[in-house]
Amino acid sequence: MPSFRPPTRRPSASLVIAGLALFVALGGPAEAQRLLSGSDIKKNSITSKQVKDRSLEAKDLSGKARRSLTATPQGSITDAQIGAGAVTSRAVADGTLTADDLANDAVGTEEVADNAVGQSEIRNNGVGATEIADQSIDGGEIIDGGLRARDVARFSGTLEARFAVGTPPGIPANDCVAAVVTNSAADVANADISEDLILVSAGAGWPTKLSYHVKNGSGSEKDKSFLFACNPTNEVITPLDVVLFRYAILGF
Repeated sequence: MPSFRPPTRRPSASLVIAGLALFVALGGPAEAQRLLSGSDIKKNSITSKQVKDRSLEAKDLSGKARRSLTATPQGSITDAQIGAGAVTSRAVADGTLTADDLANDAVGTEEVADNAVGQSEIRNNGVGATEIADQSIDGGEIIDGGLRARDVARFSGTLEARFAVGTPPGIPANDCVAAVVTNSAADVANADISEDLILVSAGAGWPTKLSYHVKNGSGSEKDKSFLFACNPTNEVITPLDVVLFRYAILGF
């Protein structure tokens, strides 16, 4: 006797939909979530499109990603993002600021501590007379031997002197002759040097047997000085026609 097999029928679309609805209602996604792990997902297959907005937390990111997100990009902060007075010396690395970083007249005496600036902080010829207060420098600030005559004298330089040696030429024994000094810096400036200290030094060629000294002018000649050449010997000595002297005039 032949076996009997009941006829099979494909499920209808409505039945499939009803089954899916039942699967969802019974926790199908939850079950799928329990059954799937990271190893079941192909590497680099999930993009931002599959990730729900604002669903990731810091713990979901790698350490490198967190450091990248929290780091400040180079050059991203400008003065517009920094409030006035927000940066103090604690935030500035030692030795990183130069004169180019400072505005003109930005640093005054109030910003500099006593004895905070030494020679190593000042460039050569970096300080002019306008940066130094009157009576603020004494011998302790000056290097021994560091000053020249022109640094302390009112006037200094070289001058030519012509002595009236008479005819025949020469300075008589035990006698002195004078030379009026004109066209010096003091003479040109019409400066009163009548009470100043005048130092002179004869140049090369001055006879060793002759002595010299200088005398201040006075009255209408207060801007002049007089050089005297003296012959302390018992013979006539003739100096050069023109003698160069170095001089310095110190005010009192």
